[in-house]
Amino acid sequence: MNTFRGWLFYIALAVTIIFLTLVLLIAKPFMSLRARYEKICRPWAKLSLRFLKWTCGIDVRNIGMENMPTDGRPLVVLAKHQSAWDPFWLGAMLVNPPCFLYKRSLNKIPVFGWALWSMEMLAIDRSAGRTAFENFMHRGPEFLRRGWWITLFPEGTRVPPGERVRYKTGGARFACSTGTPILPIAHNAGLFWPKNSIAKKAGTITVEVGPIIETAGREPHEVTLEVEAWIERTTARLIDEAVGRSAS
Repeated sequence: MNTFRGWLFYIALAVTIIFLTLVLLIAKPFMSLRARYEKICRPWAKLSLRFLKWTCGIDVRNIGMENMPTDGRPLVVLAKHQSAWDPFWLGAMLVNPPCFLYKRSLNKIPVFGWALWSMEMLAIDRSAGRTAFENFMHRGPEFLRRGWWITLFPEGTRVPPGERVRYKTGGARFACSTGTPILPIAHNAGLFWPKNSIAKKAGTITVEVGPIIETAGREPHEVTLEVEAWIERTTARLIDEAVGRSAS
C-alpha cells in the first residue's frame, strides 16, 4: 500500500511539474525572478506538500518558526538532507525565497531540469573543483543583495536517519566571508520519505528551525561544527520522538 500511494504521489507530481515548467518558461521574459518564484514556484511547492498529504498521509509539524526572521535580512540556510522531501518544505516555508546551490548536471533532466534552469539559481559544475566554489563565492552575494536566502545541504548528499557524514564547510565559508548569519534547520523526513524509495510511510514529519548562528569574525570550521552539532542533536531527538510515538 505504501508503494501504491507513493506512485500516486509521483504521478500527480509529474503532471504538476510539466505544468510548472511550461508556465515558468512562458513567464521568464515577462516576470522578474522574484515574481516568478513568489507567484509560481512557492505555490507549487505548497501544492506538492498538500498532494503528499492527500496521497500518502504525510503531514508536517513545524517547530521554532519564530526563529525565522521576517525583516528581510540576508541569511544562509543550512538544512538537514534526508530525502527528496527537503526542498519542497524549504521552497514552501522559508520566509524569503531560497537560492539553492545545486549540480549543474540537473539542468539536463528533461522538463524538471528546464524549470531549474529558468530560475537562474546557483548551478555549479562539481567537476570544476575550486573553480566551482569560487563561482559560488562570486555570485552568491548578489543573490543576498536581491533578498534571496542562500540555501545549502551541508552534508552534500541525502543521509538516511541514524547515519552521519562529515559536514562540508562551503556554506559556513560563504557565510563567514560575507558576515551573513546562518539559519539551521533539522527534521526527521527520512522516516516517512526514505532515500531512493517509491514507498512513503504515513505520519507527521517534524521540522525544527533553530536559533540564528552569527558568523561575523568567526572561523568557518568553528561555525560548521556548531551547525553540525545543533542539526544532528536536534535531528536525533526528533527521530527518537517519532519512533516513540509510533511504538506507543
